[in-house]
Amino acid sequence: MIAFKYTKTDGAEYISHLDLLRHIDRTLRRAKIEVKYSQGFHKHPRIFMGNPLALGVRSVSEYCTVDTDFCGDFLPLFNEHSPGGIKCLAAKVTQTNPNFAESIKACRYEAEGIAPFDVHEIQSCASIVITDLRGRTVDIRPRICSVEWQGEKLLFTLYCGEKNLRPDLFCSYLSQKYGGEAAYILKTESFGTMF
Repeated sequence: MIAFKYTKTDGAEYISHLDLLRHIDRTLRRAKIEVKYSQGFHKHPRIFMGNPLALGVRSVSEYCTVDTDFCGDFLPLFNEHSPGGIKCLAAKVTQTNPNFAESIKACRYEAEGIAPFDVHEIQSCASIVITDLRGRTVDIRPRICSVEWQGEKLLFTLYCGEKNLRPDLFCSYLSQKYGGEAAYILKTESFGTMF
């Protein structure tokens, strides 16, 4: 198996999670990296991706595992055949699937364009109730790890998995409360069991 870290930028942030899986599969086929298939009637390539990223959010910290016996230099071969915006940053051979969808517990993001506010106001709130995309009321405060300013950029860390909070929803909440609008959102780091 090969676990690798990759980017989703330069227009690739508008590719849905399922289409991204297809792009990675096609990239591996173009690169002549043979991927193992599942057993059963409907076989599919054994490509294991991390949690889906919200459409329009750029990232330099996405993770994927491919079940393959390939033993060549994966990184340059993948990048030579991948579409723009999807580039491998690091790769490692692993004996087991790290299951990035489970092992990544939190992600760090940055955004610009939101009006300045006191981050202690957010951190001192006991609860922050919003309406999610499905129309449900949700307390997002337990899903926020940290919020800080670095010059004009807002840096924030949100939980993943069961406590997942979409960064675009968080930025929408901040824009409604304090003004401005997130010009872009970039995922910069993932925290948990990496390679």
